[in-house]
Amino acid sequence: MADYRSNFDPKKAAEDRKQEMKDITDRLEQGVSEIFQSKKYQQFLDTMAKFPQYSLNNNLLIMMQKPDATLCQSYTGWKQMGRFVKKGEKGIRILAPAPYKMEREQDKLDEKGKAVLDKDGEPVKETVQINITAFKPVSTFDLSQTDGEPLPTIGASELTGSVEGYATLFEAIKESSPVPIGFEDIKGGAKGYFHTEENRIAIQEGMSEVQNVKTAIHEMAHAKLHNMEAQKAREDGGQTRSSKEVEAESVAYTVCQHFGIDTSDYSFAYVAGWSQGKEMPELKESLNTIRTAASELITAIDEKAQELIAEKEQAPQTVEETRKPEISFYVAECSEFHSMGEFHEKLTLEQAVEIYKQIPADRMNGIKAIGFNLQDENILANEFDLVTGGRLQQQDLKELVPQLAEHPLVQKAFEDVQKLMPELKPEQEKDKEAEKKDPKKQSVRKKLKDEKAAEKPKKTRTAKSKKKEEER
Repeated sequence: MADYRSNFDPKKAAEDRKQEMKDITDRLEQGVSEIFQSKKYQQFLDTMAKFPQYSLNNNLLIMMQKPDATLCQSYTGWKQMGRFVKKGEKGIRILAPAPYKMEREQDKLDEKGKAVLDKDGEPVKETVQINITAFKPVSTFDLSQTDGEPLPTIGASELTGSVEGYATLFEAIKESSPVPIGFEDIKGGAKGYFHTEENRIAIQEGMSEVQNVKTAIHEMAHAKLHNMEAQKAREDGGQTRSSKEVEAESVAYTVCQHFGIDTSDYSFAYVAGWSQGKEMPELKESLNTIRTAASELITAIDEKAQELIAEKEQAPQTVEETRKPEISFYVAECSEFHSMGEFHEKLTLEQAVEIYKQIPADRMNGIKAIGFNLQDENILANEFDLVTGGRLQQQDLKELVPQLAEHPLVQKAFEDVQKLMPELKPEQEKDKEAEKKDPKKQSVRKKLKDEKAAEKPKKTRTAKSKKKEEER
């Protein structure tokens, strides 16, 4: 077998790596200088929104080499995720930590930090091992450069697809904020502000939920970076207003971009003017401040949002169990056979009474009726007539289905229908009138009523008891 490493020159490899590091460093310096042009600055923020965990330098390197990258991993990392890098794809070169240890001779110190001297008064030397922080160029590959197993959905796309999504995101933002967030009527047209003395954020009332999100994140950036303690700790005595706004707006744009919030109204044309006259270390410090703040906010909001989503996924069952009972009404031209003649359902009681009165009594399809449909999971029998042929059915319901008759919504329905139809008479009076007119007919009617009562179950079944029976 041929030895493919026979031509390997360690010295040349080290020189090549050193030269690549120099090239990368030079590109980074040039990139920082050019980035403050409006379009490139926004492109840089877009990259940071996709890679909040990456360093400032690596975000710059990814942006310069593959600005459309969405998710980067090493060759091995993709392999572990069930994907492989396509043949011929060129890696995106970034910097990876390469710490190493080395021995160094130094003066030996005593417990008080003073040099230990020998008998001649000379400092005693000792060899110690120290950790050196270094970096090396490595290749990473974007998702578009790979094939293989589909990736699970990640990120916060589910948070922004609906009003409920925005509400969840805003709740996560409030809980992740370093200071309390509230709404008020702000005079002067401002959308929000961070009160440095009271350490709170105010947002203008009446704005859209999307605008609430944008404003909250912008003011959170101020609260995180520009609070009184942070400004006092600065060597320059505090930042200018324009510097604070550049940082806050940049952080807000990056976080909003990460969560898929519309960022079309953001503009960074003023960044070029703000950056003029500033030295490279100062510019890099500002960029790193923005990157760190955005990354921390994204991480905090992401974690809190996932907690809220997990809670909501468990909520439907609880909501179902505690759903309030509801009642609706129907009108039937024939109370015995609803399919005969007119039938209207899902009505309010007022609508039902109006339709009932409009149905002529001489159609001969049957005796018209107003009935109710009760939605309550604790009661299986949920439908009954309120009024049949001008006669109130309350007493019949009490005798046949007492549990249904005792329901508060049903009792209220009987009370309301008597107010809407004062011409209705209590059932006892109707029975007496019918008996006076035709005693024989009433006795038959009473007999049928007694037979129905005898047939009724001793215990009214509920939805839960029915479920238990089915399980048996």
